[in-house]
Amino acid sequence: MKYTLTFLTTLLLVPLAALYAADAPRPATKPNIIFILADDLGYGDLSCQGQRFFKTPNIDRMATEGVRFTQHYSGSAVCAPSRCSLMTGRDTGHSSIRGNGPHNLKPDPEDITIATLLRNAGYATAMIGKSCVNGNTQNAAVPNQKGFDHFLGTTDHRDAHKRFPPFVYKNGKTIPLPENHGKTGDTYDLDLYTREALDFLDRQSPAKPFFLLMSCPVPHTQVSAPADSVERARQEIGDAVLPFVKTPANREAAIQYAAMVIRLDEATGSILAKLKEKDLDQNTVVILTSDNGSHSEGGYDLRFLASNAPLRGGKRALYEGGIRVPFIVRWPLGISPNQLSPHVSAFWDFLPTACDLAGIDAPSGLQGLSYAPVLTGTGTQPTHESLYWEYQGRALLQHPWKVVKNDLAQEDSYELYNLTDDLSETKDIAAAHPEIVAEMSAKLDEIWKDGKKKEPLETK
Repeated sequence: MKYTLTFLTTLLLVPLAALYAADAPRPATKPNIIFILADDLGYGDLSCQGQRFFKTPNIDRMATEGVRFTQHYSGSAVCAPSRCSLMTGRDTGHSSIRGNGPHNLKPDPEDITIATLLRNAGYATAMIGKSCVNGNTQNAAVPNQKGFDHFLGTTDHRDAHKRFPPFVYKNGKTIPLPENHGKTGDTYDLDLYTREALDFLDRQSPAKPFFLLMSCPVPHTQVSAPADSVERARQEIGDAVLPFVKTPANREAAIQYAAMVIRLDEATGSILAKLKEKDLDQNTVVILTSDNGSHSEGGYDLRFLASNAPLRGGKRALYEGGIRVPFIVRWPLGISPNQLSPHVSAFWDFLPTACDLAGIDAPSGLQGLSYAPVLTGTGTQPTHESLYWEYQGRALLQHPWKVVKNDLAQEDSYELYNLTDDLSETKDIAAAHPEIVAEMSAKLDEIWKDGKKKEPLETK
Protein backbone atom coordinates (compact mmCIF):
# COMPACT_ATOMS: atom_id res chain seq x y z
CA MET A 1 0.00 0.00 0.00
CA LYS A 2 1.37 3.44 -0.93
CA TYR A 3 0.91 6.24 1.58
CA THR A 4 0.57 9.85 0.52
CA LEU A 5 2.30 11.98 3.15
CA THR A 6 0.67 15.36 3.27
CA PHE A 7 0.41 17.83 6.07
CA LEU A 8 -2.88 17.93 7.93
CA THR A 9 -3.72 14.70 6.14
CA THR A 10 -4.91 15.70 2.64
CA LEU A 11 -5.10 19.48 3.05
CA LEU A 12 -2.45 21.64 1.41
CA LEU A 13 -4.47 24.85 1.47
CA VAL A 14 -7.18 25.47 4.04
CA PRO A 15 -9.93 28.02 3.43
CA LEU A 16 -9.95 29.88 6.73
CA ALA A 17 -13.47 31.26 6.34
CA ALA A 18 -14.75 27.74 6.94
CA LEU A 19 -12.82 27.38 10.19
CA TYR A 20 -12.63 30.76 11.87
CA ALA A 21 -14.90 33.70 12.58
CA ALA A 22 -14.09 36.79 10.55
CA ASP A 23 -16.12 39.43 12.35
CA ALA A 24 -13.22 41.28 13.99
CA PRO A 25 -12.65 44.77 12.56
CA ARG A 26 -9.67 45.14 10.25
CA PRO A 27 -6.87 47.51 11.32
CA ALA A 28 -6.21 50.56 9.18
CA THR A 29 -2.60 50.99 10.34
CA LYS A 30 0.34 48.67 10.93
CA PRO A 31 -0.14 46.80 14.20
CA ASN A 32 2.32 46.92 17.06
CA ILE A 33 3.83 43.52 17.88
CA ILE A 34 4.83 42.23 21.32
CA PHE A 35 6.40 38.77 21.47
CA ILE A 36 6.57 37.41 25.03
CA LEU A 37 9.04 34.52 25.00
CA ALA A 38 9.25 32.38 28.13
CA ASP A 39 12.28 30.19 28.81
CA ASP A 40 11.51 26.47 29.29
CA LEU A 41 7.77 26.95 29.85
CA GLY A 42 6.08 23.59 29.32
CA TYR A 43 3.05 22.76 27.19
CA GLY A 44 1.05 22.03 30.35
CA ASP A 45 2.29 24.90 32.53
CA LEU A 46 -0.66 27.24 31.88
CA SER A 47 -4.13 26.74 33.29
CA CYS A 48 -5.62 27.36 29.83
CA GLN A 49 -3.43 24.44 28.68
CA GLY A 50 -4.60 22.09 31.43
CA GLN A 51 -2.42 23.04 34.41
CA ARG A 52 -4.54 22.11 37.45
CA PHE A 53 -2.31 22.91 40.42
CA PHE A 54 -2.08 26.70 39.99
CA LYS A 55 -3.65 29.44 37.85
CA THR A 56 -2.38 31.80 35.14
CA PRO A 57 -5.35 34.18 34.80
CA ASN A 58 -3.72 36.89 32.68
CA ILE A 59 -2.42 34.46 30.08
CA ASP A 60 -5.75 32.62 30.19
CA ARG A 61 -7.46 35.94 29.40
CA MET A 62 -5.18 36.34 26.39
CA ALA A 63 -6.44 32.97 25.17
CA THR A 64 -10.12 33.81 25.63
CA GLU A 65 -9.64 37.17 23.92
CA GLY A 66 -7.64 35.77 21.02
CA VAL A 67 -6.51 32.48 19.52
CA ARG A 68 -4.73 29.53 21.11
CA PHE A 69 -2.75 27.27 18.80
CA THR A 70 -2.77 23.61 19.84
CA GLN A 71 0.00 22.43 17.49
CA HIS A 72 2.75 25.02 17.60
CA TYR A 73 6.43 24.07 17.72
CA SER A 74 9.57 25.78 18.94
CA GLY A 75 12.63 26.11 16.75
CA SER A 76 14.60 23.51 18.69
CA ALA A 77 14.72 21.56 21.94
CA VAL A 78 17.17 24.08 23.49
CA CYS A 79 17.34 27.85 23.59
CA ALA A 80 19.98 29.25 21.19
CA PRO A 81 18.94 27.40 18.00
CA SER A 82 15.28 27.88 18.85
CA ARG A 83 15.74 31.65 19.11
CA CYS A 84 17.84 31.74 15.95
CA SER A 85 14.96 30.10 14.13
CA LEU A 86 12.52 32.64 15.56
CA MET A 87 14.68 35.57 14.51
CA THR A 88 15.58 34.38 10.98
CA GLY A 89 12.65 32.32 9.67
CA ARG A 90 14.80 29.23 9.14
CA ASP A 91 14.53 25.76 10.63
CA THR A 92 17.55 24.01 12.14
CA GLY A 93 18.31 22.27 8.87
CA HIS A 94 19.18 25.68 7.41
CA SER A 95 19.94 28.05 10.29
CA SER A 96 23.37 29.25 11.38
CA ILE A 97 22.93 28.22 15.04
CA ARG A 98 21.91 24.62 15.71
CA GLY A 99 22.98 24.07 19.28
CA ASN A 100 23.94 25.87 22.46
CA GLY A 101 27.44 27.30 22.61
CA PRO A 102 29.49 30.48 22.02
CA HIS A 103 27.44 31.78 19.10
CA ASN A 104 26.21 35.09 17.70
CA LEU A 105 23.95 35.54 14.71
CA LYS A 106 26.02 36.36 11.64
CA PRO A 107 26.45 40.02 10.66
CA ASP A 108 24.12 41.52 8.07
CA PRO A 109 23.41 40.82 5.28
CA GLU A 110 23.52 37.23 6.57
CA ASP A 111 21.05 36.25 9.29
CA ILE A 112 18.69 39.15 8.64
CA THR A 113 16.35 39.27 11.63
CA ILE A 114 12.72 40.21 11.91
CA ALA A 115 13.86 43.14 14.06
CA THR A 116 15.92 44.54 11.18
CA LEU A 117 13.07 44.06 8.72
CA LEU A 118 10.55 45.79 10.99
CA ARG A 119 12.95 48.61 11.85
CA ASN A 120 13.49 49.22 8.14
CA ALA A 121 9.70 49.36 7.81
CA GLY A 122 9.45 52.19 10.33
CA TYR A 123 9.01 50.24 13.59
CA ALA A 124 10.66 51.14 16.87
CA THR A 125 12.32 47.92 18.05
CA ALA A 126 13.37 46.63 21.46
CA MET A 127 14.56 43.38 23.00
CA ILE A 128 14.44 43.06 26.76
CA GLY A 129 15.72 40.09 28.75
CA LYS A 130 17.70 37.09 27.52
CA SER A 131 19.24 37.78 24.13
CA CYS A 132 17.79 35.98 21.13
CA VAL A 133 20.71 36.90 18.84
CA ASN A 134 23.58 35.68 21.07
CA GLY A 135 24.51 32.36 22.63
CA ASN A 136 27.12 31.94 25.36
CA THR A 137 29.01 35.14 24.53
CA GLN A 138 29.56 38.50 26.22
CA ASN A 139 29.22 40.46 22.99
CA ALA A 140 26.96 43.30 24.10
CA ALA A 141 27.03 45.02 20.70
CA VAL A 142 25.21 42.27 18.81
CA PRO A 143 21.58 43.04 19.82
CA ASN A 144 21.78 46.58 18.47
CA GLN A 145 23.58 45.34 15.36
CA LYS A 146 20.83 42.83 14.62
CA GLY A 147 17.95 45.27 14.39
CA PHE A 148 17.09 46.31 17.93
CA ASP A 149 17.09 50.04 18.67
CA HIS A 150 16.99 49.26 22.37
CA PHE A 151 18.31 46.33 24.41
CA LEU A 152 18.47 45.61 28.13
CA GLY A 153 19.41 42.16 29.34
CA THR A 154 22.01 39.40 29.22
CA THR A 155 23.81 38.12 26.15
CA ASP A 156 25.57 35.07 27.61
CA HIS A 157 22.82 32.53 28.17
CA ARG A 158 24.63 31.23 31.26
CA ASP A 159 24.07 34.64 32.86
CA ALA A 160 20.36 34.19 32.19
CA HIS A 161 20.41 31.16 34.50
CA LYS A 162 20.80 33.54 37.44
CA ARG A 163 17.63 35.00 38.86
CA PHE A 164 19.72 37.78 40.44
CA PRO A 165 22.32 38.63 37.75
CA PRO A 166 25.27 40.77 38.97
CA PHE A 167 25.08 42.88 35.81
CA VAL A 168 23.09 43.39 32.62
CA TYR A 169 23.83 45.20 29.38
CA LYS A 170 21.96 48.25 28.14
CA ASN A 171 22.67 49.23 24.53
CA GLY A 172 26.25 48.00 24.71
CA LYS A 173 27.05 49.33 28.18
CA THR A 174 27.43 47.29 31.35
CA ILE A 175 24.94 48.12 34.11
CA PRO A 176 26.21 46.73 37.45
CA LEU A 177 23.71 45.32 39.93
CA PRO A 178 26.03 45.30 42.97
CA GLU A 179 23.50 43.84 45.41
CA ASN A 180 22.90 40.83 43.18
CA HIS A 181 24.96 37.67 43.65
CA GLY A 182 23.45 35.16 41.24
CA LYS A 183 21.16 33.26 43.58
CA THR A 184 20.44 36.14 45.95
CA GLY A 185 20.02 39.89 45.67
CA ASP A 186 17.56 42.75 45.55
CA THR A 187 16.80 42.84 41.80
CA TYR A 188 14.92 39.83 40.43
CA ASP A 189 15.65 39.58 36.72
CA LEU A 190 12.08 39.23 35.46
CA ASP A 191 10.97 42.20 37.58
CA LEU A 192 13.80 44.33 36.15
CA TYR A 193 12.83 43.37 32.61
CA THR A 194 9.13 43.96 33.24
CA ARG A 195 9.84 47.50 34.47
CA GLU A 196 11.98 48.15 31.41
CA ALA A 197 9.24 46.86 29.12
CA LEU A 198 6.69 49.13 30.78
CA ASP A 199 9.07 52.08 30.40
CA PHE A 200 9.47 51.25 26.71
CA LEU A 201 5.70 51.13 26.26
CA ASP A 202 5.35 54.46 28.07
CA ARG A 203 7.50 56.03 25.34
CA GLN A 204 5.36 54.70 22.50
CA SER A 205 2.46 56.40 20.73
CA PRO A 206 -0.04 55.47 18.00
CA ALA A 207 2.00 57.60 15.58
CA LYS A 208 4.77 54.98 15.16
CA PRO A 209 4.43 51.19 15.33
CA PHE A 210 6.73 49.18 17.60
CA PHE A 211 8.08 45.67 18.00
CA LEU A 212 8.96 44.51 21.51
CA LEU A 213 10.60 41.14 22.10
CA MET A 214 10.07 40.48 25.81
CA SER A 215 12.46 37.58 26.42
CA CYS A 216 11.60 36.37 29.91
CA PRO A 217 14.25 34.19 31.63
CA VAL A 218 11.77 32.07 33.61
CA PRO A 219 11.02 29.31 34.50
CA HIS A 220 14.54 28.26 33.44
CA THR A 221 17.09 26.40 35.62
CA GLN A 222 17.55 28.39 38.84
CA VAL A 223 14.20 27.59 40.39
CA SER A 224 13.37 30.54 42.64
CA ALA A 225 10.89 33.39 42.76
CA PRO A 226 10.08 36.42 44.96
CA ALA A 227 8.31 35.73 48.22
CA ASP A 228 4.88 37.06 47.23
CA SER A 229 4.68 34.78 44.18
CA VAL A 230 5.95 31.85 46.26
CA GLU A 231 3.23 32.45 48.85
CA ARG A 232 0.57 32.58 46.17
CA ALA A 233 1.87 29.33 44.66
CA ARG A 234 1.93 27.72 48.08
CA GLN A 235 -1.69 28.69 48.69
CA GLU A 236 -2.90 27.59 45.27
CA ILE A 237 -1.14 24.22 45.38
CA GLY A 238 -2.14 23.70 49.00
CA ASP A 239 -2.26 20.05 50.00
CA ALA A 240 -2.72 18.75 46.47
CA VAL A 241 -1.07 15.46 45.72
CA LEU A 242 1.65 16.19 43.16
CA PRO A 243 2.83 13.41 40.85
CA PHE A 244 6.30 12.03 41.62
CA VAL A 245 6.82 14.36 44.60
CA LYS A 246 8.40 12.21 47.31
CA THR A 247 10.22 14.61 49.65
CA PRO A 248 9.67 18.08 51.16
CA ALA A 249 12.49 19.34 48.91
CA ASN A 250 10.62 18.04 45.86
CA ARG A 251 7.50 19.87 46.96
CA GLU A 252 9.37 23.10 47.60
CA ALA A 253 10.95 22.92 44.14
CA ALA A 254 7.48 22.48 42.63
CA ILE A 255 6.19 25.50 44.55
CA GLN A 256 9.14 27.64 43.46
CA TYR A 257 8.66 26.57 39.84
CA ALA A 258 4.95 27.38 39.98
CA ALA A 259 5.82 30.76 41.50
CA MET A 260 8.05 31.54 38.52
CA VAL A 261 5.21 30.81 36.11
CA ILE A 262 2.88 32.91 38.26
CA ARG A 263 5.43 35.75 38.09
CA LEU A 264 5.45 35.40 34.30
CA ASP A 265 1.67 35.61 34.29
CA GLU A 266 1.77 38.74 36.44
CA ALA A 267 4.32 40.33 34.11
CA THR A 268 2.06 39.55 31.17
CA GLY A 269 -0.85 41.17 32.99
CA SER A 270 1.23 44.31 33.61
CA ILE A 271 2.04 44.59 29.91
CA LEU A 272 -1.60 44.18 28.90
CA ALA A 273 -2.63 46.80 31.46
CA LYS A 274 -0.01 49.25 30.19
CA LEU A 275 -1.24 48.82 26.62
CA LYS A 276 -4.76 49.67 27.72
CA GLU A 277 -3.54 52.66 29.75
CA LYS A 278 -1.67 54.00 26.70
CA ASP A 279 -4.62 53.38 24.38
CA LEU A 280 -2.44 50.96 22.41
CA ASP A 281 -4.43 47.89 23.34
CA GLN A 282 -6.64 47.40 20.29
CA ASN A 283 -4.02 47.39 17.55
CA THR A 284 -1.24 45.52 19.34
CA VAL A 285 -0.57 41.86 18.52
CA VAL A 286 0.59 40.13 21.71
CA ILE A 287 2.08 36.65 21.35
CA LEU A 288 3.10 34.40 24.24
CA THR A 289 5.07 31.19 23.82
CA SER A 290 8.17 29.27 25.03
CA ASP A 291 11.54 28.51 23.45
CA ASN A 292 11.26 24.77 24.19
CA GLY A 293 9.59 22.36 26.60
CA SER A 294 9.93 22.31 30.35
CA HIS A 295 13.03 21.03 32.12
CA SER A 296 14.18 18.85 35.01
CA GLU A 297 16.85 21.09 36.51
CA GLY A 298 17.57 23.06 39.67
CA GLY A 299 15.84 20.48 41.85
CA TYR A 300 12.67 20.52 39.74
CA ASP A 301 11.35 17.55 37.81
CA LEU A 302 8.94 18.33 34.98
CA ARG A 303 6.73 15.51 36.26
CA PHE A 304 6.09 17.27 39.60
CA LEU A 305 3.47 19.61 38.10
CA ALA A 306 2.89 17.66 34.87
CA SER A 307 4.58 20.56 33.07
CA ASN A 308 4.63 18.92 29.65
CA ALA A 309 1.47 16.83 30.01
CA PRO A 310 0.31 14.98 28.02
CA LEU A 311 3.50 14.98 25.98
CA ARG A 312 6.53 12.71 26.16
CA GLY A 313 9.90 14.05 27.26
CA GLY A 314 11.09 17.58 27.79
CA LYS A 315 13.89 20.00 27.04
CA ARG A 316 16.70 18.55 24.87
CA ALA A 317 14.41 15.85 23.45
CA LEU A 318 12.93 15.83 19.97
CA TYR A 319 9.78 14.18 21.27
CA GLU A 320 6.71 16.42 21.57
CA GLY A 321 7.52 17.44 25.15
CA GLY A 322 10.76 19.04 23.99
CA ILE A 323 9.40 21.04 21.05
CA ARG A 324 5.60 21.45 21.20
CA VAL A 325 4.93 24.65 23.14
CA PRO A 326 2.06 26.91 24.21
CA PHE A 327 1.23 29.58 21.63
CA ILE A 328 -1.36 32.27 22.30
CA VAL A 329 -2.07 35.38 20.24
CA ARG A 330 -4.25 38.35 21.23
CA TRP A 331 -5.06 41.23 18.87
CA PRO A 332 -8.45 42.85 19.55
CA LEU A 333 -8.55 44.79 16.28
CA GLY A 334 -7.56 41.82 14.15
CA ILE A 335 -8.55 38.55 15.87
CA SER A 336 -12.00 37.36 16.86
CA PRO A 337 -12.02 36.07 20.47
CA ASN A 338 -12.29 32.50 21.73
CA GLN A 339 -10.45 30.90 18.82
CA LEU A 340 -8.78 27.48 18.98
CA SER A 341 -6.53 26.71 16.03
CA PRO A 342 -5.25 23.27 15.01
CA HIS A 343 -2.97 24.87 12.41
CA VAL A 344 0.48 23.27 12.59
CA SER A 345 3.11 25.99 12.84
CA ALA A 346 6.60 26.63 14.15
CA PHE A 347 8.99 29.36 15.28
CA TRP A 348 10.32 29.90 11.77
CA ASP A 349 6.83 31.05 10.75
CA PHE A 350 6.99 34.17 12.93
CA LEU A 351 9.21 36.21 10.59
CA PRO A 352 6.97 35.91 7.51
CA THR A 353 3.90 36.40 9.70
CA ALA A 354 5.23 39.62 11.19
CA CYS A 355 6.17 40.80 7.71
CA ASP A 356 2.61 40.13 6.54
CA LEU A 357 1.20 42.07 9.48
CA ALA A 358 3.53 44.98 8.78
CA GLY A 359 2.73 44.96 5.05
CA ILE A 360 6.27 44.19 3.90
CA ASP A 361 7.87 41.38 1.91
CA ALA A 362 9.71 38.60 3.71
CA PRO A 363 13.10 37.48 2.36
CA SER A 364 13.06 34.58 -0.08
CA GLY A 365 14.41 31.12 0.66
CA LEU A 366 12.93 30.73 4.14
CA GLN A 367 11.22 27.67 5.56
CA GLY A 368 8.67 29.81 7.38
CA LEU A 369 5.07 30.31 6.23
CA SER A 370 2.91 33.18 7.45
CA TYR A 371 0.04 32.23 9.76
CA ALA A 372 -1.57 35.68 9.36
CA PRO A 373 -4.69 34.11 7.77
CA VAL A 374 -5.27 32.14 10.98
CA LEU A 375 -4.99 35.33 13.01
CA THR A 376 -7.31 37.43 10.87
CA GLY A 377 -9.73 34.71 9.81
CA THR A 378 -9.39 35.87 6.20
CA GLY A 379 -7.57 34.54 3.17
CA THR A 380 -6.21 31.07 2.51
CA GLN A 381 -3.80 29.54 4.99
CA PRO A 382 -0.85 27.67 3.45
CA THR A 383 0.40 24.64 5.35
CA HIS A 384 3.80 22.98 5.64
CA GLU A 385 4.53 19.79 3.84
CA SER A 386 6.83 18.93 6.74
CA LEU A 387 8.64 20.36 9.75
CA TYR A 388 12.26 19.44 10.54
CA TRP A 389 14.43 19.66 13.66
CA GLU A 390 17.93 18.59 14.55
CA TYR A 391 19.55 18.62 17.96
CA GLN A 392 21.73 15.66 18.90
CA GLY A 393 19.38 13.76 16.64
CA ARG A 394 16.82 14.50 13.95
CA ALA A 395 13.04 14.59 13.64
CA LEU A 396 10.59 15.12 10.80
CA LEU A 397 6.87 15.80 11.14
CA GLN A 398 4.43 15.20 8.30
CA HIS A 399 1.24 15.23 10.25
CA PRO A 400 0.08 12.88 11.63
CA TRP A 401 3.33 10.99 11.10
CA LYS A 402 6.52 11.83 12.96
CA VAL A 403 9.91 10.19 12.51
CA VAL A 404 12.56 10.54 15.23
CA LYS A 405 16.18 9.42 14.93
CA ASN A 406 18.01 9.71 18.26
CA ASP A 407 20.95 7.41 17.53
CA LEU A 408 22.89 9.02 14.69
CA ALA A 409 25.54 6.30 14.81
CA GLN A 410 23.03 3.57 13.96
CA GLU A 411 21.84 3.81 10.37
CA ASP A 412 18.34 2.35 10.68
CA SER A 413 17.37 3.57 14.16
CA TYR A 414 14.19 5.39 13.12
CA GLU A 415 11.15 5.63 15.38
CA LEU A 416 7.70 6.36 13.95
CA TYR A 417 4.66 7.78 15.72
CA ASN A 418 1.14 8.67 14.67
CA LEU A 419 0.36 11.83 16.67
CA THR A 420 -3.35 11.65 15.98
CA ASP A 421 -3.60 8.23 17.60
CA ASP A 422 -0.69 8.56 20.03
CA LEU A 423 0.03 12.15 21.06
CA SER A 424 2.20 10.93 23.94
CA GLU A 425 4.46 8.96 21.55
CA THR A 426 4.24 5.76 23.56
CA LYS A 427 4.04 3.34 20.61
CA ASP A 428 6.85 3.14 18.08
CA ILE A 429 5.10 1.77 14.99
CA ALA A 430 8.06 1.89 12.61
CA ALA A 431 8.02 -1.88 12.06
CA ALA A 432 4.36 -1.80 11.05
CA HIS A 433 4.78 0.97 8.47
CA PRO A 434 8.07 0.45 6.57
CA GLU A 435 6.81 2.45 3.55
CA ILE A 436 6.25 5.57 5.65
CA VAL A 437 9.57 5.17 7.42
CA ALA A 438 11.39 4.75 4.10
CA GLU A 439 9.82 7.85 2.57
CA MET A 440 10.21 10.08 5.63
CA SER A 441 13.70 8.90 6.56
CA ALA A 442 14.89 9.59 3.02
CA LYS A 443 13.65 13.15 3.28
CA LEU A 444 15.08 13.55 6.76
CA ASP A 445 18.48 12.31 5.58
CA GLU A 446 18.37 14.61 2.55
CA ILE A 447 17.79 17.67 4.71
CA TRP A 448 20.49 16.54 7.12
CA LYS A 449 23.13 16.04 4.43
CA ASP A 450 22.27 19.30 2.69
CA GLY A 451 22.47 21.20 5.97
CA LYS A 452 25.83 19.70 6.92
CA LYS A 453 27.32 21.07 3.69
CA LYS A 454 26.21 24.58 4.60
CA GLU A 455 27.00 24.78 8.30
CA PRO A 456 28.76 22.61 10.90
CA LEU A 457 26.36 21.01 13.36
CA GLU A 458 26.82 22.20 16.94
CA THR A 459 25.54 19.87 19.65
CA LYS A 460 27.06 21.21 22.86
